[in-house]
Order: sequence, then C-alpha cells, then structure tokens
Amino acid sequence: MNTATPAEAAPDTADSGTGQLVTLVVPAVAAMARVARLTASSVASLGDMTVDDIDDIKIAVSELMTLFIQHDDPSEITLRFDAGELAFSIDATMAVSGADLEGPEALLARAVLDAVCDVYELDSLDGRIAARVVKKRSDQSTSSRG
Repeated sequence: MNTATPAEAAPDTADSGTGQLVTLVVPAVAAMARVARLTASSVASLGDMTVDDIDDIKIAVSELMTLFIQHDDPSEITLRFDAGELAFSIDATMAVSGADLEGPEALLARAVLDAVCDVYELDSLDGRIAARVVKKRSDQSTSSRG
C-alpha cells in the first residue's frame, strides 16, 4: 500500500515554484464529482502533468468523492488541489458523524488509489474524514506499483 505520513507524502509542492493552488468546496452529492474531476484536471494541466497522470488524478478524485458521499450524513466536501513542480496533490476533508474507512467501499477505494497515485492517506479524526493524495509527475515518479 502506498500510504505515508503527510510529511513523507510529497515534496513541498506549495514551495515548488508554480504556485498553482485551488480550493473547491462542493456539496457531497454525486453530480459534483464531475465538477471536482474537471477542476482537478484543469489545475493538474497547469503543473505540466502528462495526459496519463491527469487521467490517474481524475480517477483518484472520483474515488475520493465516492468514498466521502457514501456516508449517512454527507455535508460539504473541501478539495484543495496543488499543482507543484514535482507533484500534484489533493487534500480533501468532510465533516461526518461517523466514518467507516475499513469497510468494503473503503477497501475498494484504497485499492484504486494504490493503483493510480504514488502516495495516499485516509484518516478519520474529530468528526472529519481527511484524505491526501499525491501523484508525482511521470518523469519524477519512482513508484513500484504493480
């Protein structure tokens, strides 16, 4: 599994020189997944990600949205997209009363994230679900996914 602590997750993309940071807040409804994917792909293209990288990013966003929306009391989802010089990262959060990050849906999301990103982290703390996904640029990636 490609999980890591946030400090290990990626180079400091905020200080990598591009400054392409976008925050999107959407209602936790399935129709908003399209908006989130479009925003993520647009920001990723500003960071010189390849077409394949951008496809992986869109898949990761879809999985995060699905994982968050499945909860009984979904609220707003905050997505922060950061197109750094070496990597693209997504930080996502949502308030929930109870989060199941070990059930079958979460296990499927973890399998997909493992396949499409270099590092990810899913966490539940203090009534919030938080996720961090990092996709390194193809020319920077040393992932050994299989």
